Parts: sequence; structure tokens; C-alpha cells
Amino acid sequence: MRGLKSSLSAAFLSLVALNGSGAQAYRWFNWQVDITCDATGFFVPANESELIEFVQYHHPLKTHLRPVGNGHGFGNLTTCVNDGQTDRESYILSLTNLKHLDIHDNNTVTFGGGWDLVDLIPTLHDKGLQVHNLGSEMVQNYIGAATTGTHGTGKENQNLATQILGMRVLDAKGNVHVIDKDNNLDAFRVAIGALGLITEVTLQAEPLSYLKRTSKVVEGSKNITKLYEEIAEIGSKYEQININGPNLVWNSSSQKLEPSTSLTFVYWEETDYKGATNCSVNFCSNDCGPCNRDYICYDYKMNGIATTPPGICYRGFMGQFEHFFPIENLAEAGTDYFNYAISQGDRLISYQEINDVMAEQNMARYESDDVTVITRFVKGDDTWLSPVNKYNLQPNASGIFATLEYSWMPSYNNYTLQWLYQDLASEFIPKFGETYDVRPHWNKMQFHNETYTSTIFPKMNDWLDIQEEMDPNCQFVNPFMINALGIDRCQSLFQ
Repeated sequence: MRGLKSSLSAAFLSLVALNGSGAQAYRWFNWQVDITCDATGFFVPANESELIEFVQYHHPLKTHLRPVGNGHGFGNLTTCVNDGQTDRESYILSLTNLKHLDIHDNNTVTFGGGWDLVDLIPTLHDKGLQVHNLGSEMVQNYIGAATTGTHGTGKENQNLATQILGMRVLDAKGNVHVIDKDNNLDAFRVAIGALGLITEVTLQAEPLSYLKRTSKVVEGSKNITKLYEEIAEIGSKYEQININGPNLVWNSSSQKLEPSTSLTFVYWEETDYKGATNCSVNFCSNDCGPCNRDYICYDYKMNGIATTPPGICYRGFMGQFEHFFPIENLAEAGTDYFNYAISQGDRLISYQEINDVMAEQNMARYESDDVTVITRFVKGDDTWLSPVNKYNLQPNASGIFATLEYSWMPSYNNYTLQWLYQDLASEFIPKFGETYDVRPHWNKMQFHNETYTSTIFPKMNDWLDIQEEMDPNCQFVNPFMINALGIDRCQSLFQ
């Protein structure tokens, strides 16, 4: 297999077997090593032509094909099909070699599917360009991030997918489709890996600019209802803001989860300052750096928003969801979510003393880490499967969404506790989803069924029609997609 690289960013592959056909079987892990699968083989095409040839060969064999990006996924959408899970072969695909890049008039940029943000952003910077917005990490494969609905924060900022003006997509037969605004672009922008292999995108870039980043720490009300009224008010004051907290801390004496109502909010403003650029070297993000303090920094826009891989300090397991809902529901939804999380603390008690495990680590007791909560804001859009689609909003809704991200993090990588955290995360949609018009992030843990999916994505049936055209033999799906999206024609594969 040509093009195999020895290093695959956060994800890694281990050669474990050689099957009778001569294909190399690989064990694949995501960046946290909590999602994994065995595949029949791993294929890294040298170029689009080689990929087309590979796909055309495997179409009559009905081989499962799963592009993995660089493995920066938190949830069940990421899971590829295990070899032996069906009677078909299963291949992991990496497009890391598709690294062409061309800049056109009006600051549009066309580039291949191999570009990760950590490489793309500096390359654009050298050309005097930047993308409009990023999430908090500059690590994902760009196409993987955009087409799963990844976003930053800002009431005038839409998710990354809305920057895409066009793309080249291979269907399961190996045919190339050119997708643009006149050809189902709103369907393909959030394709979640099920509409084909995206080999190239064209996006709208913009000239370099600077941001002023301000961090402030405030002590919120101990009354949770009043606290979330305060959070909603803080959020309303700033266009681009991220609010960390409140959190829940395990108290080993009382054996309870206890609220920590300290809030750290970070907001960004445009600036003409062009002096020292210091946000990127003093960046509090993802458990890195001195976070809970007041400070101001200045930097180029991308470096002021997103941290690069050396600044990511947490690689442990986490049970995490992120839910989007109309901003008008923030105070009530935030209160209900937090109170429900507190009420489930008793379920953690049995995990707090695992003496045989902790004795090996010279620790007297096992203690659960905090439950962390982050609030962000995103502008709605018209992409069919965007978690901030505007199709079924109430008439008086602003079209701005708030997000709540909850992360339960064990003190060490313990699968048993990880599964409990996933159970906890699964309970919020059934409890609050319909009440607050909640839509989950595609690349975090999700547990909804097709009935709920059709409610939050009114264009779902139209999207499924395209999915069948692009993937008639169910080669681009996994069990989660089949159940969550209602791809009934593929159900028999995994029964």
C-alpha cells in the first residue's frame, strides 16, 4: 500500500495480523484511545486517482469504507466497522496525501482532504489569509471538522461548514461529484462521512486580522437558577464569548458532587493593535495554562481563538456531550441541566474506592474528577444536518443558539466508569430535548433515535435520499448512523 506514513497525528495504528488475502489488518484508535476497531486493512492513497481506483474495486465487494481524518473524534459517529461485525471487509481510509492548495481571486482557497488545521492555518497565514472562525483546538482535519458541524463561539459566527463554497466528493462507485450552491451544497456541508469521500473543498478565506482576548473571573450566585440568569446576561453582552463554569467537584468527605459557581468568561474583540502577539504562547484552553485569572492578550485572529497541539494537555477518557438549543432557552435549560447533573452524584459513590487499582499507583482512594461545563454561542444556518439549522425554530426565535458542553472525566482511563459517564450523558436528550429544542453535536456522544432525529432535522428524508444515491450498498455507514438516522435499508447488516 503506497503512501503509508509512520505518524498519524493523535490517532495511531498498530499492525496486528496479516490475513489470507495479503491485506494488512489494523487496530485503529481515536485520539483519546477510548474508541477503537479492528479493520481488514488501512489504505492511504497517493492521490485522488488512486483513491478512485480503490473505491471502484471495492464497490462490487460492498466493502465498508471509513475515512478517519486524524482521529479527533469524541463520539459514536467516529466508530468504524469492525472486521467480522458483518460478512463484509472493512477498510480505514486516510486522505493525508491529498495536500494540494490553490488560492484564487476574492480570497477563495481550494485544497485537498489531507490538510489538518495545524498545517493549513500557518500555510494560509504565510499567504496573508485566515479562515473566518475556528473551534478551540487547531488540531482536526479541516474537512472532518467542518463536515461534522464543528464550531467556535460567537453570535455572528456560524459553524465551520458554512465557510465551504464547494467540494469534490466520490460516491461509493468511485464517481466524482462536484458539489456547489447549485448542486445540494446545503446537504453536503454536514455530510458526517455518510455521503461519500470528500477529496477537496473550496472555502471563503479572508485577510489576516487581529483580536484582543480578555479573560475575567467572577463568582456566580450559589442559587443555580439565579446563576444561569447571570450566565444568560453575560452572554448577551458580548458578541464572541466563551463561559467556563459552573462545574461540579467530587467531595470525598461528603461523597457528593458539589457545585463550584466560579465562572471564567473569555471574550474576543476586533482590534487594530499590531504589537506583540502573545495569546498563542499564553493560551488557557483544554486544561492548559493558568486559566482562572484576569488577563488580556493580543494576537492574530486564529492564534487568539484556537490552541495548537502542543497546548493540549488532556488526553484522558471523557464522557462528553454538547447540546445546541435556541439562545432564548439558555437560563432555563442551563438550570435544569445542572440540577439534574448534581442529582446523579449518588451513582458515582461506588466508583470512589477501588483500592486494588489505586494501590498500584500509591494512591489511597480513587476520586472522580470534576464535571466541567462550558457555554458557547453559534449563529444558525441552513445546512440540512447542521445542529444549528433554523428550519424548525419558533417564529420569534433570534436564530442564535447557545451550547452546553458537559464533560465527565475519570481520574484515570477506566472503561467501566467511562461507560457510566456515557449512560449519564445519554439521559439528557430524553429528559430535556423536546422541551428546549435540543440538537446534539455530531462528533460528541449521541444517543437519540431516528424519531428524534427527524424532529430536529426537518430535511432528514431529503438527505437520506441523497445518501442512498451516493451509497447504494451501505458502505459508508456504521451502526450508530443506521439507528440514529433511520437508514432502514441498511439495518440487516448489523442484526
